[in-house]
Amino acid sequence: MIKPAGSKLGVGLSNSIIKIFRILRQEFLFKLNFWTIPAFLIGLFIFIPMAEVLSSLTTYSSNWTHLKDTVLFSYLSNSLILIIGTASFSLIFGVSCAWIVSNYTFRFRKILEWLLVLPLAIPTYISAYAYFDILELFNPLLIWIRTNIGFEIMQLVNNSLVYLVTILVMASVLYPYIYLLARASFIRQGKQLSDAARTLGHNSKSIFWKIALPMARPAIVAGMSLVIMETLNDYGAVKHFGVPTFTSGIFRTWLGMGDLTGALRLSGILMLLIFSLLIFEKKLRSRSKYHEILNSKPSSEKKLLNKNKSIIAICCCSIPLVLGFFIPVSRMISWAWISRNSASDLDGIELIGNSLGLATITSLTIVAIATFLVFSARYYKSAITYFSNRLAILGYSIPGAVIAIGILLFVAQVNHLTNYVLTGSLYLLIFAYIVRYLAVAWQPINAGIESNCDSLNHASQTLGSSAYTSLTRVNLPLIKDTIITAGLLVFIDTVKELPLTLILRPFNFETLSTATFDLSSQAQIAESSIPALYMIMIVLAPLIFLNYRLENIE
Repeated sequence: MIKPAGSKLGVGLSNSIIKIFRILRQEFLFKLNFWTIPAFLIGLFIFIPMAEVLSSLTTYSSNWTHLKDTVLFSYLSNSLILIIGTASFSLIFGVSCAWIVSNYTFRFRKILEWLLVLPLAIPTYISAYAYFDILELFNPLLIWIRTNIGFEIMQLVNNSLVYLVTILVMASVLYPYIYLLARASFIRQGKQLSDAARTLGHNSKSIFWKIALPMARPAIVAGMSLVIMETLNDYGAVKHFGVPTFTSGIFRTWLGMGDLTGALRLSGILMLLIFSLLIFEKKLRSRSKYHEILNSKPSSEKKLLNKNKSIIAICCCSIPLVLGFFIPVSRMISWAWISRNSASDLDGIELIGNSLGLATITSLTIVAIATFLVFSARYYKSAITYFSNRLAILGYSIPGAVIAIGILLFVAQVNHLTNYVLTGSLYLLIFAYIVRYLAVAWQPINAGIESNCDSLNHASQTLGSSAYTSLTRVNLPLIKDTIITAGLLVFIDTVKELPLTLILRPFNFETLSTATFDLSSQAQIAESSIPALYMIMIVLAPLIFLNYRLENIE
């Protein structure tokens, strides 16, 4: 007897529903315990500030019509211009330098290989302060254009120069994100494919475009994602150069116009923009597959360049290094020397202590939370815990100003319900850092446990070992180096963070980043160089250590 198609569809649907219920039953009966339940709740709790911002998209704002008609398009277009420009120049600087130092031998190569990471120690706003007067160099050109061509053309050229300088300043300190990941990818690729390509008649240029660059695309895209997030998060540099973006618009709407609801709407639109970019990037590479050759040795044989090509290679590597590190640092040092007599007005020890203390506590806390979340989800293979983990790490893709607003909304509700005031406390600031930088530690720790511990965890479960024993005796020893690296990355980001600290710091509490920003906002550019140099020196030590670890890959 032939069954109707409708009955087959009904049977298939009922089987799917039964399967879903079985999965949920297995999840709740066997995978919810004293490890997974707290991990699930912690992930949801960290996501609350982001949910607060998204829920505000439907909130009424009396100024929204005015904002939409006057500045919304400007914020959107300026943000996109900065994203495209900064990402493009960072891509050119990072990939070209990574390819040169990974595949060629020339004079000063080893030194440049190390120095190219140093601009990452300089926050974008500090680099912007170092170039505060660069636009004045173009005044004679602008005057000539106004006199001989016209006022409108002069304004167009002036605006273009502002965007170009802002993009170059930001790209010159953000390109190391791409450089580090691309360099590691080029080193790991091995030499089998390149040797095979050479036997088929391909030269170095063809190998780069057709083999090395496509294979390194995941690493490059990951680095570009970090550059884009940092560009959207920036407040000090865009405010300094007068470029209105979403982040500066949020500050202006909230603090300048006193319209928190309007600022929330801008924050929600910015979050939707970021999520759209992330989804677009994922779709763009969804059908691409990347495979590394097993047992492939890194290519230790580098091509020796002649004198002329060596000069070109040195110049290519020196341009972003000079723009992103040597010029800002040299100007900071000269200004610090000029303003050395006013250094007594700054309590450098207190500023350093505040920054070091916050960064240390934050990095230790985030590493502990990330390890607990990842281990709980992977050890018990809990789907809902892993889902809450994914929600919790969304904070890194959201600017600090947006997170700060979401946290203030959440805290206002807590204060109303409990009468316990959290606003203006260090606990709130540390929680904000956790929301913002949990992903920085979660990603490497998750990758470390996945590659090194999953099979061993299954074996320990088979042998009857407890989860605590597996964590302390198997996982932590194997991923110790990964945990250290994750902690140092969080430490570096926390020391440099400005928007979050600026909004949520306790009253009369200053860090090196806020002191630098406050002094520059008061037109004391020379005086701001002293805390800026302190910050750079603090960040350099962990940054050099991380570069040393990457060097050992080779």
